Amino acid sequence: MVRRAISKFFRGLCLICLCILGIAAIVAILQLATSSILLKVTRCSPTEILPMFTCGYGWVSRLIEIVLNLPLLFFYAPVISYARAFSLTVSPPSREFMLLLYLFDVILALALTYPLLILFTRKNGRHSS
Repeated sequence: MVRRAISKFFRGLCLICLCILGIAAIVAILQLATSSILLKVTRCSPTEILPMFTCGYGWVSRLIEIVLNLPLLFFYAPVISYARAFSLTVSPPSREFMLLLYLFDVILALALTYPLLILFTRKNGRHSS
């Protein structure tokens, strides 16, 4: 019973991560299609050194900033983690930014795990029938 509850929790967590990845893909497509309009409407501006978006102060601006930066964070997370793991020359980002990138690594891994869980569940269901 506990094992089944843990399995449902893990599957739900993977589904949530897949939804976050899907939202990031939609935001990336919107950014490519309407970048100048999107920046005017949200009043955000791109940064120069590390391509990201800043939107000012306040919780609404911070929320918009997080949504606009989702695709970039999913790109930076595995690239910077790989470079740091294999000691490639990468200037170390701040501790908070590295923790954010590690979080996005975990979200990406769980999101990519969900289709495998569905695939293996269907295969196991066929054998038991």
